Amino acid sequence: MRILHVIPSLIKGGAERLALDVVSALSGIDGIEARLVYFNDIDNYGDEYSHVDTQLIDASVQPSVFGNWSVNLDSWYKQLEEFKPDIIHSHLFQADLLSRYKIDDEIRYFSHCHDNMHQLRSFRSDYSLSKKRLTDLYERHFIIDRYRASKNTFVSISPDTTKYFKKNLPNDLSSTIIELANAINTEKFAQNTARLAEEGQPFRILNVGSFVPKKNQSLLIDIAVQLKELDVDFEIRLAGDGAELGNVKRKTQKLGLSNHVIFLGNIENVEFEMWNSHVYVHTANYEPFGLVLLEAMAAGLPVISLDGKGNRDLIMDGENGFFIENRKPAIF
Repeated sequence: MRILHVIPSLIKGGAERLALDVVSALSGIDGIEARLVYFNDIDNYGDEYSHVDTQLIDASVQPSVFGNWSVNLDSWYKQLEEFKPDIIHSHLFQADLLSRYKIDDEIRYFSHCHDNMHQLRSFRSDYSLSKKRLTDLYERHFIIDRYRASKNTFVSISPDTTKYFKKNLPNDLSSTIIELANAINTEKFAQNTARLAEEGQPFRILNVGSFVPKKNQSLLIDIAVQLKELDVDFEIRLAGDGAELGNVKRKTQKLGLSNHVIFLGNIENVEFEMWNSHVYVHTANYEPFGLVLLEAMAAGLPVISLDGKGNRDLIMDGENGFFIENRKPAIF
């Protein structure tokens, strides 16, 4: 059996991590050949997954409400001709769009629902019809047709995501949703569950994630203000990159917290940071699942997390961490 996974890029993120781990696991099973194709030239994983068959292709699909689409799929079709997949398993909306542009009746199609794709929101009279919303509705109309033509199956990562897709997909498609929680390679993170931070070192707080608005790292700087007022010897260590990084750095400097807040950038082997920390703090306003929470738990870290909806099934308050609904820094 040949399974072709498709994802827009290999940036550091939960969807990308899961896709790589799945292809890695499939490749160790007799009778299965698996490959991961991506079409934006970003690979932030370095040699970490060098054993996985990943291939960058020059392909794109850019819809246009005026009908003049920009379509570049020659390398995608060449990939299909060479690999001859039995299954195409796509991750994230752009991968769905690209891989469903032309349907092959001999291939089974799966979409991995890693988040609540805004493009799939059905029309509601209370939604403002902005240019972006009209574009989403246009893309939704196209992809719904493609989902039907491909007899698509959806894999949802959490009850919250399942609820979203059932609400926004037509009934004939929502009946094909399979809920399958995210997974991690626990061995990678559980090699050393003892804290490595030595006595007398600052209390180390870790956060890992892309710097985008929903991840809400700005709240961590407000938490740092509280800790400084309490005269705690601490470090908040932030791993990741993204559009909001500059804003968070400027806030840190403005509040005089540069000695307490460390920006690590994108890092390989995040488990080493986890083993050298005391607690993992997750401040995302919205979290479809929270793969990094599992990684932190597997590394032996207690977790403090804001309610992001999709992570409600991961944290049992007071047992494997603390689940906070109130966004006040003092509560953290």
